[in-house]
Amino acid sequence: MRINESELSFLNQLTSEIIILDENLQIIWLNYSALNKGWVLASNKKNIITEQLSEITNNSLVSLFKNSIRNHISQTKRDFELINSKLEKREIDITVRWSNSYECLIVEIMCVDNLNKIVDSTKTFSIQKIAANLARTLAHEVKNPLSGIRGSAQILYKKLDDSFSKKFLNIIIEETDRLNSIVTKILTPPAKPNLSLFNVHSALEKVYALAEADKNSKIKLIRDYDPSIPEINGDENLFIQAILNIVKNAQQAIQNIDDPIIIIRSRIEFGKPVNGKIHQIICSIQIKDNGPGIPVELHDQVFFPMVSVKENGSGLGLTIAQDIIRIHGGGIIFNSQPGETVFSIHVPIRMEEEEIKIA
Repeated sequence: MRINESELSFLNQLTSEIIILDENLQIIWLNYSALNKGWVLASNKKNIITEQLSEITNNSLVSLFKNSIRNHISQTKRDFELINSKLEKREIDITVRWSNSYECLIVEIMCVDNLNKIVDSTKTFSIQKIAANLARTLAHEVKNPLSGIRGSAQILYKKLDDSFSKKFLNIIIEETDRLNSIVTKILTPPAKPNLSLFNVHSALEKVYALAEADKNSKIKLIRDYDPSIPEINGDENLFIQAILNIVKNAQQAIQNIDDPIIIIRSRIEFGKPVNGKIHQIICSIQIKDNGPGIPVELHDQVFFPMVSVKENGSGLGLTIAQDIIRIHGGGIIFNSQPGETVFSIHVPIRMEEEEIKIA
């Protein structure tokens, strides 16, 4: 029995988990979503689905499977609590149908919380986009008065002779220049990307080298790469800048703690929402540190321009990183608590589909 390339492509584009069983309930094929949810396809042994489920779940599902096989019918269970062999629970809708054409049982599983994930992703994307536009509008309004303040201070500096006045006028000029530099960065759109295929790990190695050269001697940098990630289409230099901004933030956050560690990790993930849309295959890059974490009151604002937990920080590093990753069709999310902060960069990718044989 054979699934051709077009059929395989269709099954792998589904956000629901597809599990194909033979009449003995042995798993003979899984789509990307099923693999991402922890289902295992072992080619070196019999891979009976009941071995991956708890006894409680098996008691409910085995009769459902056998009834569909015996009577060649389709059946659905709604809001079913699935418990795997590790006793991990999740709520699902499950549909089973016997296929006469392929002589196999097709199992479709859909997580009840998928819709919530899409809603959360859409909300995050919308809030960040509105905040960025608002910041640019405010920056534009601030830029002109800054020029007037600087010009007036320069005129007074030339008119006055006493060193006391000149000292403070010089501070006004320097601080105005600093603010003008920040405003200019906010108003300047990301550089036009030079798109081409590049190796993600080549980019991460450059980030690692830059971070290693600039790091506090106590900080331990760890690389944890998934070599199966294919090349992605984008601008490697901009991509490096985005990752480096996040790594530098992590370095500054942990420089004063004992045993500071930063982990740069790459993985392939399946069926994840990015900017409000589910993508079947994504490249996930995580920057993890063991610092004090981001204050809870700033969690909704970390990507806003000029929001920073660092003293004298401009708060533009994450804003610029988010803009760059969006150019690549991706997004950045984070999870932070005392002792662990993880920034995850998600970029959709495409993989070559290969014809799969089903014995």
